[in-house]
Amino acid sequence: MQQGRLLWMGKSQVGIYRMAVLPLPSYPEEGEMGGESYYDAVRQTQEFQKFNSIFLKTIDHMKELFNRVVMQNEEIDSDKAVKDVENVVSQSRNSLHILDMLQCMRRYDDETYVHSLNVALLSNVIGKLVFPSVSKEDLDSLTLSGLLHDIGKMLVPDEVLRKKDHLTISEFNVVKTHVLHGSNILAGMKGLDPRVAEVAMRHHERCDGSGYPGGWHREQITPFAKIVAIADTYDAMTSDRVYRKAICPFDVIHMFEREGLVKFEVEYLLPFLTTAVQAYMNAEVYLTTNEIGKVVMVNADELSKPIVKVGDTYYNLAKDHSISIDRMVD
Repeated sequence: MQQGRLLWMGKSQVGIYRMAVLPLPSYPEEGEMGGESYYDAVRQTQEFQKFNSIFLKTIDHMKELFNRVVMQNEEIDSDKAVKDVENVVSQSRNSLHILDMLQCMRRYDDETYVHSLNVALLSNVIGKLVFPSVSKEDLDSLTLSGLLHDIGKMLVPDEVLRKKDHLTISEFNVVKTHVLHGSNILAGMKGLDPRVAEVAMRHHERCDGSGYPGGWHREQITPFAKIVAIADTYDAMTSDRVYRKAICPFDVIHMFEREGLVKFEVEYLLPFLTTAVQAYMNAEVYLTTNEIGKVVMVNADELSKPIVKVGDTYYNLAKDHSISIDRMVD
């Protein structure tokens, strides 16, 4: 397929394509990376190393917080918890940059603390995208909701959470109790926005009624719970788990395009996906042709099928269905 130059230089002729609408991070160009992947090059920057350092310090603070709250029955210092997350946010330039940084953190295998901080950051991103005039109080409560959404997993047996094989029905039912544990831990805490406990209980509800614990539908689920549900699902699927490797982000985005429009709040999901996919611009990917290419353009109608450049050839994955992205070059 040699029509790439037409697509690249004459994009007015293929109007469904567009370049990223947010400024892309400035990192080494392809010829300057000395054989490293895009994400390896990013990890070498001082900017990422500072982000990484503050991120890991925040994880240490979270471990202390979770243990004090769950094991010692202490109250949550909401202001300090939010400030810790804000310190991480302050290391990024915009929402796209946060997503770019998080993609470089995918090597950390931690289903509780790293995941919770990621969900807090993603919830913060989504909140600002869909509610541009959101108050600081509401944004702080949303961010805290993302941070604490899985705190109930501290009371789920580790041998179930860390099991490498498929869970039995009874084991999955045990895992599902984390929403009840989380709500019970957070409900009634002094000075804690009640929406935080509500999110702990409802972040696995789905707009079509297929979620748990109550099988609630769209109109019953609060905005915060809908936002954290998107952040939680996206991060969980794009991260390594004890029972599987991380799923390719383009496969995850395709899942959201295929099923997410009925399971999640569309008004929140689409702005997030439109921003999230831009974090993969310039990233190297393995194609099903066994070639390595670079994502150079985004298809606004099919976000999961970008244009990929391999040498002088441009593959339009929205048009050529015989080729797809197999995985990211990490």
